[in-house]
Amino acid sequence: MIAGLRKAVAPAAAWWIVFTIALAAGVFLRCWQLGSQILIDDEWHAIQKLLYSDYAGIATHFGVADYSIPLTLYDRFLSLHGGLSEWRMRLPMLLSGIALIAVAPWLMRRRATPAALATWSVLLAISPIMVYHSRTARPYAITTLLVFVAIVAFFEWWQRRERRWATAYVFATFLAGWLHLITLPYLLMPFAFCAGTALLRGRERWRDLAHLLLFGVIVALPLAAALLPPLLNDMGALAAKSETGYVTVHSVYRASMLALGVHQALPFTVLLALSGLGAWSWWRREAQFVAYVVTIVAVAAGAVMLAHPAWVQNPGTLARYLQPSLPFVLLFAAEGVAVVLSRLALAVQAAIIVFAAVALFYAGPMPGYLYWPNQLMGHPYFQADYDPAFNPYYTLLPTGPVPSFYHRLSRLPAGSLMLVEAPWSIVSYQDPEQLYQAVHRQFVKIGMVAPECGMPPAYGQYPETRDMRLREVRHLSAILRGEAKGADFLVMHLHAWPAYVPPPEWPDVRGCLPLVEAKLGPAVYRDRDLEVFALSAKARSIVSTWR
Repeated sequence: MIAGLRKAVAPAAAWWIVFTIALAAGVFLRCWQLGSQILIDDEWHAIQKLLYSDYAGIATHFGVADYSIPLTLYDRFLSLHGGLSEWRMRLPMLLSGIALIAVAPWLMRRRATPAALATWSVLLAISPIMVYHSRTARPYAITTLLVFVAIVAFFEWWQRRERRWATAYVFATFLAGWLHLITLPYLLMPFAFCAGTALLRGRERWRDLAHLLLFGVIVALPLAAALLPPLLNDMGALAAKSETGYVTVHSVYRASMLALGVHQALPFTVLLALSGLGAWSWWRREAQFVAYVVTIVAVAAGAVMLAHPAWVQNPGTLARYLQPSLPFVLLFAAEGVAVVLSRLALAVQAAIIVFAAVALFYAGPMPGYLYWPNQLMGHPYFQADYDPAFNPYYTLLPTGPVPSFYHRLSRLPAGSLMLVEAPWSIVSYQDPEQLYQAVHRQFVKIGMVAPECGMPPAYGQYPETRDMRLREVRHLSAILRGEAKGADFLVMHLHAWPAYVPPPEWPDVRGCLPLVEAKLGPAVYRDRDLEVFALSAKARSIVSTWR
């Protein structure tokens, strides 16, 4: 009896160890330097909205620059109660990204083997795009979790008619649909699939269709309550963002590689082959579930692409819109791994899975941007495409030269100084800070120059306000009052970057430099691009060694 118990416990313990390693790795990758990450690009949509709108205005509009209504309401609440920070803005996504690693295998525990579930948790934990979206103030990590829960819960309800699964589906569908409309094809496709199967059930078809109809009404009511007001108010803006993008075979291929976290054909082909093998293996024991998942993923993904949403031609945009498919693709890939390794000893299986995960991680993009400090890991320079040859931030924008000021700082210990870089544009292709920080390895704060430099509050610029207390932002007005808050240097960028792609508006930096010099003294470094001012005794001591 004792020997039999040991045989039963040993495999479970081995896979629990793999799962624990995966969860720990997933938490680390999602939390590493998260508190110092700078908001960029679409993360600012919510900021721009809550600066000039109340709760009602947020809840009843989508906006031209689309923001997620529930997340912006959450951010508005934080701002009104003194708690808005970059870390708190990203907290819901962080928790969702971590939860997926644990919740998804738990939901599938009766349908997959422990080996497949442990492997799946590893793939979820180190998925570059899932790590990225767990760290950014956009809803994709939450919607990925909720869509997965909704699809599984609907299938369980359809098979068992248990109220708990129906409740889980209604909640997940309501929140995911409210967070982002692009999820609705994934969320509602289960009705179409199950209606189709119901029509094949003979005399029971009408009862099943009646259940689906009643359930559909229950699902539609909360969605309508949340979505109808902004749809009625912003139908024009919503229409303007559809039928404007385009999808090509190339963009689908690049988006698929991005989703799988690779940039070479061999690992991409291996992962797809494993996923296909896993789906076939699963089909042999549970054909209906595989048909259900594959139909939803394929049809919903096709619907998203046929809607031609704005910028969907960019692989990064298409990949994040199709991200709800990814957990299922990785689930079948994990099943394929389990099939391939099934004849090996348990310890060998676990060792191969861990070793392969490490190799896959180092073959991916994350080792290239996890250096410390790097406060712009979400910059498209790292995320637009994992192959530099296809990343426009590599191919179309300059990668240098880096001003000598930053090379001088690189001789000092990493993370020993804090720079305020001003002005700032939220549009990532107008900021070179990710290039400069890779050289100087010091901490960076972004500088807001409104209104001192003659620029009204505008796209990515706002004056000091009690409601906005972003940790990675410093205001020139506060610095000129002597409130540097730990900063050592103020770096004033004299013109837009790159010079051949001017922004719609740029502050009059040269016009406000006399004011800066009157308050801070003469610049300690200047070239054709920068004027740098010392803000601390440490900075002045360092500058004295340069002379």
